[in-house]
Amino acid sequence: MKQKLKKPSMSELAAKVKAHRAKMQMDNTSRDHDGELSDANKSTITGDGAHASIGESESNHDASDDQSCKSDELDQQDVFKNEREVEATTHRSKVATLAISTKRKPYPVHAFGNLAAVIMLIARSVQVDLEMVGSSLLGVISALAQCLINVSFRLSGAGGPVTLNMFLIASSGERKSSTIDVIVKPVYAAISRADDERRSMIIQDVTVDGMVAGLIARCPAQFLLALEGASLLGGHAMSRDNLSRFLGNVASLFSGEPLTRTRVGEHHYAQGRRLSVLLFSQPIVAMDFLSSDLVMQQGMGNRFLYSQPPSLLGTRKHVEIELDEEPLYQQFCATITALASHAWKINPATGGMDTRTVRMSPGAKAAWVQFYDRLEMAAGPGGDLATHAGYVTRFAEQVMRMAALLAILEDLEVQHISEDIMLRAIELGDYYLDSAMHIFNVTPANKDEADAKTLLIWMQNKSEELDLDAIPVRIMYKDGPRCARPSKRTKELLTLLVARGEVSEYTKTIVYGDHKRSSDNYAVTGL
Repeated sequence: MKQKLKKPSMSELAAKVKAHRAKMQMDNTSRDHDGELSDANKSTITGDGAHASIGESESNHDASDDQSCKSDELDQQDVFKNEREVEATTHRSKVATLAISTKRKPYPVHAFGNLAAVIMLIARSVQVDLEMVGSSLLGVISALAQCLINVSFRLSGAGGPVTLNMFLIASSGERKSSTIDVIVKPVYAAISRADDERRSMIIQDVTVDGMVAGLIARCPAQFLLALEGASLLGGHAMSRDNLSRFLGNVASLFSGEPLTRTRVGEHHYAQGRRLSVLLFSQPIVAMDFLSSDLVMQQGMGNRFLYSQPPSLLGTRKHVEIELDEEPLYQQFCATITALASHAWKINPATGGMDTRTVRMSPGAKAAWVQFYDRLEMAAGPGGDLATHAGYVTRFAEQVMRMAALLAILEDLEVQHISEDIMLRAIELGDYYLDSAMHIFNVTPANKDEADAKTLLIWMQNKSEELDLDAIPVRIMYKDGPRCARPSKRTKELLTLLVARGEVSEYTKTIVYGDHKRSSDNYAVTGL
């Protein structure tokens, strides 16, 4: 007999979310795999205090809460700004409201549970934002877990893949490669020791035909790790037709559909194939990708989670951390190795993955249904997210997949997603939904907008540097950013900024430099 689920009221669900986050805040300040970490290790992880462990049972937390909370709560995340500010901002009912704020929220690292501390450790070691580590880790976990489990909100049926496709946007010098190297290191070590198909699992320099052929004949589950999005999305092999085919295959595999390939003299109908994509892109490449009608208008980009971690450029003083010597990182490697080494089951009839299905506990489903309903209302006419309804209406499924990934990290043989894990997945998913809306709405839509933004930032900085009310156009011609030169380009970008109300003509004469005078000037609005 199917179990009936009582749908909670908004007040009941909000109370559950509040209690869950209070518990997460306490856990993240008191967890300790061995009972006590050295002061040096505590400082390495968070700057002064908080740490969580990998694989620790919940029963070990209570005894140490009273002892450690008083000293740890003061400096939970000193490296990445004040933790209390982080918690105060993020610990709100994300199920109850879906309005997208213009200000980015801090990354909810605590949603990773026992992995929160090692994410903080890696971020401090590599000197990147927490989001860079968390997003990269989600992509890696997805690639490994898609070989083992499906997930479903129903009580029966096979469900669908747990695949997540991650699209990370970061400029050169943001240490993307250093971050992924640390995270994927135990994966490479595990598959190098394997004697099955997984040795061909990770692909990088690939064509569409090569990827499809590999899924059919070599490895039924692949991890496309693209450290340079330009080589994949903008390379000579990725014409508009090939981009359409690539995104079409990504969409089909995301949904668990069979992979088909027909050529002269051959036809393949391949079931049970999996593909997880982790793609790092420069902002200019991401701009071209997101402005393509294939991606947004035709919905091909709806199967990605988008992440644009804040830059730490200019703040990264040298930090001496030997990750390989850190117990937390060693435990992390052991956890990822276990996931990467877990036995695969191949269906002998199809050659595809034979996965088991993870389902939701009653409490988890109640929380997820409430989130699903809220997204649906927000995507409807007049809703907060109606302008991106195609993306939003798929997002509850993304959260369900995230919940399954968090669950398998805690138990390789997991059968049901707990309510606690679902609430964490909802919080993490809400962050990525905000991130996507921010990228869709704020990221420049074309090169003119991108160049105009660069000129605007330069003008703001120059006004402060020279202590001028407005910037003479002659200075822009001579010293302005390269993208705003020659003079014809400067005028084009100024016209765009004036039309958007971000700068205005300044009619008074400006005296600058060695008593030079200028009557052709522009001022940044509101500066």
